[in-house]
Amino acid sequence: MAKRNDLHNDDTTTTSAERRFEELSRSTSEQIDNSPLIALGAGVALGAVLGAMLPASRKERELLQPLGAKLNTAGTGAIERGRELAKQRFDEMAGDKVRDFFGSGSSANS
Repeated sequence: MAKRNDLHNDDTTTTSAERRFEELSRSTSEQIDNSPLIALGAGVALGAVLGAMLPASRKERELLQPLGAKLNTAGTGAIERGRELAKQRFDEMAGDKVRDFFGSGSSANS
């Protein structure tokens, strides 16, 4: 009799687990249908996390190292250009404010 109850409990557990899995699948499907961009972003983020956790193979390093070097060079160049443009713009804006400040102060003294 005890074996029969154990089997029955296992069947109930399996059925309960299957029901929960079906509910989770349905809920996930509805969420994806309602918000596809959020689902895409979550998928990309999950892929990035999993990719960062898994060790790279020798072949992946061979294939991706040149691309990584190019991206690093391009990124560094873009950051430097952005920094120079921001500095230029700041100097222009600060120069205008300084001229305005001293220009109005000097006209008040005149």
